[in-house]
Amino acid sequence: MTSVLALYRDHDALINMSSNQQPTLIIRRLSVDEYVLPKIHTKKIKRVNSERKPFSINPFPKLGTGHGVYVFENQYFKYEGEWVKGKKHGFGKLLLKDGTYYEGQFNQGEITGTGFKFFSETKCKYKGQFLKGEMHGRGIMEFPDSSEYEGNFVHNRKNGYGVMRTPLTQYDGGYQGNMRHGEGRMVYAPMRYDKTSNGDRYEGYWVADKRHGPGVLHCADGSIFDGNFDNDEFHGHGLYRHISGVIYDGMWLKGFPAKMASKLHIVVENTPMVIRQGTPFTITVQCLNDENEVVGDEGREIQITAGFKYYQPSKGSALFDMIEDVEDKPIDTPFGYQVVHYPLTNQEQENDGPSEEDEEQELSQSQTQLDLKEDEDENQNNKEEETKEGEDGEKLTENEKQDEEKDDGVDNSGGGVEEADEIPNNTTTETESVPLPPPVPNCRSEEGVCVWSDVYLAPAPPMYRPFVAMEEAENDKKSSSRGKPAINKVDKMRRQKEKALEEKYAKTGEYVLMVHDVTNPPFLGRTIEPAFLLLKLKRPEAKKRTKKEGKKK
Repeated sequence: MTSVLALYRDHDALINMSSNQQPTLIIRRLSVDEYVLPKIHTKKIKRVNSERKPFSINPFPKLGTGHGVYVFENQYFKYEGEWVKGKKHGFGKLLLKDGTYYEGQFNQGEITGTGFKFFSETKCKYKGQFLKGEMHGRGIMEFPDSSEYEGNFVHNRKNGYGVMRTPLTQYDGGYQGNMRHGEGRMVYAPMRYDKTSNGDRYEGYWVADKRHGPGVLHCADGSIFDGNFDNDEFHGHGLYRHISGVIYDGMWLKGFPAKMASKLHIVVENTPMVIRQGTPFTITVQCLNDENEVVGDEGREIQITAGFKYYQPSKGSALFDMIEDVEDKPIDTPFGYQVVHYPLTNQEQENDGPSEEDEEQELSQSQTQLDLKEDEDENQNNKEEETKEGEDGEKLTENEKQDEEKDDGVDNSGGGVEEADEIPNNTTTETESVPLPPPVPNCRSEEGVCVWSDVYLAPAPPMYRPFVAMEEAENDKKSSSRGKPAINKVDKMRRQKEKALEEKYAKTGEYVLMVHDVTNPPFLGRTIEPAFLLLKLKRPEAKKRTKKEGKKK
């Protein structure tokens, strides 16, 4: 089958010619060698993986507008949604190959508007406003540990006002660059077993995720700090009301008061402090720092107690078996020995004993326990010397003893001795029924000072361990010295009266006053060092007038 082709060799010239100038068409048969195709000028089009010209294995909507599913050339992105003029616009879903996806509004090819985004790496979920692919505006971020942030975002970061809720805390306030910044309120969950939360509540200013500036901290235990913070610590001026009752109003440095009490000091002129039986005394205690300056603490609880030297009972004795597990443990002192508690009271002691004249007469005979011992030694030495003199000297000394016993109301017969022995028995039965006086109450410091007035050393309780041990030791000495002459009846009478006074007052001798910080709970977790003071208890001083009058008589 033959075909006829009519072509001009000069095709361009033919087009430029006008219709009148165009020659008549001459049709003739051309050979294959004479046939030449016209040149067609084409440009190479580069395929760009972009939103406007995506590579798709799916039908593209007509004129680039409508709904479609598209997978980009790198196979990492997949978009299913609305298009307008070749751009993602409207509602759609963009899925990444790692599992992350966004579902929401698009605008002119950008993720802009309200939508939902899931982060496959962190498992976080965000629902809120977007701007050009970033979280920007109001939104809610949910974390895999059930934490949740609801607030403002700027360029994918928490910025502005927001509320952050976690299993342990809740914060509502300002943010800047994903960190708490500005004024905010933090509430911590109640105390947990792992101490990751303590139940505190803070209202104040923040800088770079830490408490900084003025604020108020309400602790879970009831303590309140109202003052300045620096780097999450008390720093600057602040008022702290501790749950224990301590109040400190002043300067703070890195979480602690600029002047913090570290030890207690007992104000006294001379040591040991001399006190008298039946006479009250006053104790003043100061709270000092390391520079020996008085710290103005308010409400620190201070306790004063007394102690007597501890004597270890010998094994096998009745005392050892009776009180081994009953008495409190001995307390160490800076004086080289241990003490056990002795009753100290501020209750006025009742005076049901003999009259003042009788007591003064007794005290004039023997002022202290040491005087009694010295008198005993002197009497024994005198007796040994008198036995060497002969029978005449012995008769004289016996007559003198009888005269002294008559003056004191003691008969030389056996009946007199029995009456003397009955005196301490009657007194002990009376004291056993009398309850121990109440201890001295604790004192709250005022401007770093505590004062106790009208303090007494109470009579010893029945079977007081140190006194019983001392009596056992004395009895052992007496039993080992049987060759020495016996104590005369006058000295025995004096001892009986001495015991009667000891049942009414504390026994003369050396005691230890102890002062401890018993603030509970300890202020800022610290208990200040205790203080100790030696007390020398002596007999009341006899009036000089009564002595002169006795001599005249």
